[in-house]
Amino acid sequence: MQTTREQILDYLSTHASASAAEMAAVLGVTAANVRHHLGLLQSQGLVALDSTRRGPRRGRPVKLYRLTPAAQQAYLEPLTRALLDALRSQKGENAPEQVLCEVFCREIAPADHRSLRERLQSAMHHLKTLHYEPRWEAHHDGPRVIFHRCPYAPLVEAYPELCRLDELMLERLLNAKVIRSERRGSLCEFVVHSR
Repeated sequence: MQTTREQILDYLSTHASASAAEMAAVLGVTAANVRHHLGLLQSQGLVALDSTRRGPRRGRPVKLYRLTPAAQQAYLEPLTRALLDALRSQKGENAPEQVLCEVFCREIAPADHRSLRERLQSAMHHLKTLHYEPRWEAHHDGPRVIFHRCPYAPLVEAYPELCRLDELMLERLLNAKVIRSERRGSLCEFVVHSR
């Protein structure tokens, strides 16, 4: 049986951010109990205050919490490295890329016939649920999609095929050719070439 802290971490791993009251309702405990555990998780560097929003009533704003990169890495990095190493051991030069695309892209419905702007807005919403912290900008040579945080940044140097996975995912979401243009620190930028 999971502890309350483990349940909070699991909940935040599938939600970009959440309030203590939202987590309390899902976990079946009091908001005060969740706030206590959030304080402990913050002191361990696993959870951070993300933002605040206006509450339903007058008074203090509602605090929203998110996982820190340290918490995300602690959960995912060892497993991801093992899986990627296993994929690399398969025969065929493109085996890791093909398997990764099958696993990650099968959940993504192909883009429909909406305008590119509407597809970009829909893609940003989808990518936020995956914790990419995305945005897009218009440019003279085509839109740019920018990820402010890559969920697997610590792995990219050893496994560059993960960047190709991002291109493939964006291509499926946007029904357009996408090319990664540059990486600036934790920012990744992709150029969208509409078909």
